Amino acid sequence: MTILLDPYVIPKKGKVELKVERSFEIKVTAEEAQRQVNRWLLNEVSYLIGADPPTLVVGEQVVWRVPAWIGFPHTGRVGVVGMVDVDVTTGAMNNTPECKAEIERRAEELAARQPPYQPKGEVPEAFLPKHIPPAPKVTIAEDGQLQVVS
Repeated sequence: MTILLDPYVIPKKGKVELKVERSFEIKVTAEEAQRQVNRWLLNEVSYLIGADPPTLVVGEQVVWRVPAWIGFPHTGRVGVVGMVDVDVTTGAMNNTPECKAEIERRAEELAARQPPYQPKGEVPEAFLPKHIPPAPKVTIAEDGQLQVVS
């Protein structure tokens, strides 16, 4: 497990002496925090965004910092679009409108850099079932009506 100490400033070079004396109780596990953030991302932000395992951040507040990533069906995982903090004691999550908007903004940036979706071609004859008749092909006409193609 990674622990991030925040906000300690260290010099670029030289001796660093760090004394950490901090006591806190973890009532929300890393897995619980990840599931909580994942549920929020899927329900409130986008089904294309998920949560990765968090890092414990010890600062003014002790939180699980959960990375949020985006992936697409045609390209897979693309990158991290934000972080969501979950308090280790109360389980309170920083799912503010500002946090959501920032995740959505970064997701849109990454989505714009993706290649266009290319639908799969026809299934080769060798892989089509022989004992089931083919389903009719359906298209959507310009007026929005479904049409069965023979």
